Amino acid sequence: MTLPTAPNAAAEPTVAVAGSGGRARLERASPFILVAALVALWEALDRWLDIPRFLLPAPSDIAKLMAAEWPLIWMHSLATIGSIATGYVAAVLFALVVSALMIRFVLAERLIMPLFVALQSVPKIAIAPLILVWVGAGTGSKIVVVASIAFFPIVINTMTGFKEVDYGLADVFRSVDAGARQTFFRLRLPYAMPYIFAGLRIATTLAVLGAIVAEWLAASNGLGYLVLSGSFNFNTARSFAAIIMLGLIGTAFFSLMSFIERSLSWRREGGDATTAA
Repeated sequence: MTLPTAPNAAAEPTVAVAGSGGRARLERASPFILVAALVALWEALDRWLDIPRFLLPAPSDIAKLMAAEWPLIWMHSLATIGSIATGYVAAVLFALVVSALMIRFVLAERLIMPLFVALQSVPKIAIAPLILVWVGAGTGSKIVVVASIAFFPIVINTMTGFKEVDYGLADVFRSVDAGARQTFFRLRLPYAMPYIFAGLRIATTLAVLGAIVAEWLAASNGLGYLVLSGSFNFNTARSFAAIIMLGLIGTAFFSLMSFIERSLSWRREGGDATTAA
């Protein structure tokens, strides 16, 4: 009499792993699937309702214009990217230096932070004309506007990170008579890194906004200028093409900062990074 053999248990984990892998790929592809579905719906509704092109062009019309005018669109994209990158770097350097000074000197935080909050409360569209008067129309004014918009979330998140230190480790540093420099680089900065990168990611989108505001007010190049020129000439497809490029640029900057954050070795894996310092 033969006994029934037990099912192959080793095959079950393999099927589970394969299923989880397929589910993970589907989750990664879901944003692209959603975008494709929305574009297809847009195209179908535009054709069905026969909407005039100067009001709402179909995605196919926008794609044709981008292919036909790609050198023009790319030239304006490079101008906007240059302004965004330069202003963003200036905002990051300024915000980190000011944050380090404020966490080192309490009086500096009490004096400077209210000014930052007041400036941030004022719409940048109201300050941008003054910047144009002081700096002049051109690349310099765009960089200043980008930096003025992007620096505030970096300052706020960095200061929050500097203050969110482990008080037990802070007592240890004081007990061994660690100096202010050692405490900053070995304790405060590692703990603040997640907060700093959160501010850096937020600032990427604000940097794009700052560049567009500056290009709307006074510029002869850039994607913001291309959006306005397209709307003034009833070339709505060109305006949509510029908006699409802006979305791609903002997404690329955001993804770059996320990649840099994932690549750094300070990220804690189940323990404190400061304990190894």
